Amino acid sequence: MDNVSDSNKATVIKRLLEDARKKLVETGTRNRLIHVNLENKRQNALAIVNERSDDLFETLKVKSKKMRFQPLGKDDDDDEDDTPLLAIDVHDAPFDEGRYTDNLIETPLNTDKLQKRLLRLARDAKSAEEEQGVNILYLALGFLTWYEDKTSAVKRQAPLILLPVSLERNARTSTYDVVCRDDDLVTNLPLQERIKEDFGIELPLIEEAEGWRPSAYFDLIRPIIADRPNWKVCDDYMQLGFFSFAKLLMLRDLDPDNWPDATLTEQCLINKIQFL
Repeated sequence: MDNVSDSNKATVIKRLLEDARKKLVETGTRNRLIHVNLENKRQNALAIVNERSDDLFETLKVKSKKMRFQPLGKDDDDDEDDTPLLAIDVHDAPFDEGRYTDNLIETPLNTDKLQKRLLRLARDAKSAEEEQGVNILYLALGFLTWYEDKTSAVKRQAPLILLPVSLERNARTSTYDVVCRDDDLVTNLPLQERIKEDFGIELPLIEEAEGWRPSAYFDLIRPIIADRPNWKVCDDYMQLGFFSFAKLLMLRDLDPDNWPDATLTEQCLINKIQFL
């Protein structure tokens, strides 16, 4: 190792770290961060309808308010599960704009199914956090509709902004409220890696500041994907569900850009790498 110059050593280490980071990012379509089948009625998630991303972000994140879920499905609905996310469109019929800014989040489920779904989500979220030590329950705000190539007819949809949330038992209503956690917003890093690798497109990071809203991020993405056929940003497609970022901290730690005070090559453990 002593015979290796500092510049060559830094280059090799940088390459090794980049290879390690790529292995940590799961970019296959089985990863829900790469593709969510929004029309799958049986997934362990909750569809959100008739809402706007900016308004939910304002209420949950900016104002730190709790929100309740409102069932829109019919009580005599015999379907085994909820209707698809897009079955009730926010623009289908005019209604009071106040519905966007109240403390109710509308869902396509009926009362009984909503209760059961929230109970399962709350139980699974608690178990996952106890076992893994991290939260994996997020409110996905906005989705990117994309295709694997220009000839593909298979629509892929991936979340763009992940808001960390918790479900809290409401003793008065005997159901669950949703609250925003203190954790930061999460950018969909696996999606960024997949899009960059396959198409050379670099999606921006979230740069949250005072007055920032999800629509500002969506507006940055639109011109970047403008030349991709049938690709689009769906601002108000939303879903409450599980998205695993278990490897996110390791991914960040292996990024040389996140080491401002000392380069990775100067760290004692890194310097023990033997170059063959």
